[in-house]
Order: sequence, then structure tokens, then C-alpha cells
Amino acid sequence: MKKQGGVQPSEIRIDYIHDRSVIIAPGRSKRPHDFETHSMPTGVPASECVFCRGNLEKVKALDVVGPRNKWQLISLKNVFPVVSPDFPKAYGHQEVIVETPEHDVELAELPVEQFEKLIGLYAKRSNALSADKKIRYILIFKNNGGRAGASINHAHSQVFASTFLPPHIQDKLTRAQEYRIRYGRCYYCDLWRKEVKGPRRIINDGTFTAFAPYASSYNYEAWLISKRHVDNVEQLTGEERRDMAKMLKRLLERLAVAKIPYNFYLHQDIVYPDEHFYLRIAPRRDVWAGMELGSRLIVNTVAPEEAARFYREVKTTKKTG
Repeated sequence: MKKQGGVQPSEIRIDYIHDRSVIIAPGRSKRPHDFETHSMPTGVPASECVFCRGNLEKVKALDVVGPRNKWQLISLKNVFPVVSPDFPKAYGHQEVIVETPEHDVELAELPVEQFEKLIGLYAKRSNALSADKKIRYILIFKNNGGRAGASINHAHSQVFASTFLPPHIQDKLTRAQEYRIRYGRCYYCDLWRKEVKGPRRIINDGTFTAFAPYASSYNYEAWLISKRHVDNVEQLTGEERRDMAKMLKRLLERLAVAKIPYNFYLHQDIVYPDEHFYLRIAPRRDVWAGMELGSRLIVNTVAPEEAARFYREVKTTKKTG
């Protein structure tokens, strides 16, 4: 896109597979802002934090990495679930994974080894929940920062498992299958091979690659995708987990330096065994307003090509552990 009169023109981009229509509008980022949108949740002392090790001694754990009294990561039942085996009309399971015993430390600050253990625990919990024959859909997600929906300022993520498959997930799977029938290839395999050669490439190293998607919904959106055609996180090899851990840490460090709240997620349709595994990072620097809510057209003020350049810069947070 060439600038006109000092303002970069907008461009409509459509992602058919994900049913996404986005207006890339870099010039709109220059509009004035009176409101702070990047707030983090207010922290509490470690003595009062519900996820600190000392306050979890008597809480039943679903899974633990390390000794129970010196856990490195721990999985717990969510005490405020939106789905539960006790809810006949909203059956499911909801868990919390506490990512570190350290208080007031962001995931981005943890060592790569902790990321690798976290991915391994995601796989283990997915496997355990999929054993429930009623479960159809598993979503693993993280909210980091108040704007991204975090309510507790101790690094954690969540696992959501339900009998209900969201319609947009079913639609995405259907369109991906239509692509396979038409071209004889996986859409996502074709996608990453195309993106590693272009301006939206962020990292292409080892068994994973990262890029900013063509029709990004969010400022600085990024995807980490397995080069091997693998269905879900449970099927990753040790080498793939290590490569994914290194890549994810690097991208989250970049967001931490810029103080941008984010969500990330990965999901799985239990019934359909041939998805292509990827993790989506959705930074939450901007919020959707009347334009997006009314038209369902998403306005993204950061071009994906610019987002990729942002991530390729090497700037890191302090390291702990």
C-alpha cells in the first residue's frame, strides 16, 4: 500500500477459511485517544494471592509438574466455571493452570524450559479431558493484562472443555475441508509455506514457523504453526515442543516490552482428527467499537507486514529462574 498525502490508504482483506473481513487502516492509528486502554490488573501481595504456592497447599490438584509441595506448574479446577459436569445444560470442564509459583511474574519473563513444561501440561490435560466421551471441544487460552480479561495478576492460563462445538469452529473446519477437496492439499500447510517467503514472516526456525496473518483481526496478531501436519498439541514431539516454546517466548517478550496486553489460544475438535495445529496470539492494544460491532467488519490499524517487522526486532524482558 502506497501512502497518499502522508496517510497510508486502507485496504479490505478477506480470509475465506476463517470467515473474516478486515479493513487494514494504518492511517486510523493517528486518531487522538483520551482513554487509557492498556491497563494491567491490580496485583495483591503474595500472602493474599490465591495462586501462590503457600495458599494452594490444601487445594486438590488435577495435575502437577514437580513434587506436590514444590510444584513448578499446577492444574486446578476452576472454582467459578462456566461449564461443569454438574450443569446438565452446560456440561463440561474448566481448569486453571498456574504457570509458575513465582508471584507477580509474567509468563514472558520465565525461562524457555518453563514454556516447554507448560506446553507439555497443555498436552497432558487435553488428553485427560478428551477421555470424557461427552466432550467435543477443547480450548486452551491465556489472558494477560486487564484489557485482555485477566482478573488475577499471577501467571496462569485456562482449559475449557465442552460438549458444544462453537458454530464458527465447525464452519472453519468445513471450509478447510472444501479447500482440501478442491486442491488436494491442507490449507494450513499451503499457508505456512507461502508466508515464510513473504513480508509477514516473523520466524522460520526448526519445526515451527510464526507469521502475521494476511487478514489479521488484531494489532500485532501472530500465529505459531507446526510445519508438520499434526492434529493437536498432544501429538507434538519433544523437539516440536522445544521449538514452539522458544518461539512463543520470543513473541511474548516482544509484547511485554511494548506493554501490550494479549490473549493466546489453541483449540481442538475431538471428533475431527485431521486439523492442523497452530496457536494464535491476539494482542489487545485496541478495542472493537461501534464500527466493528455494528458492521462486523474488523478495523485493524496495524498492517500485518508492519506487525511482522515489530516482532522481528530483538528486544527482551528480564529473565528469571
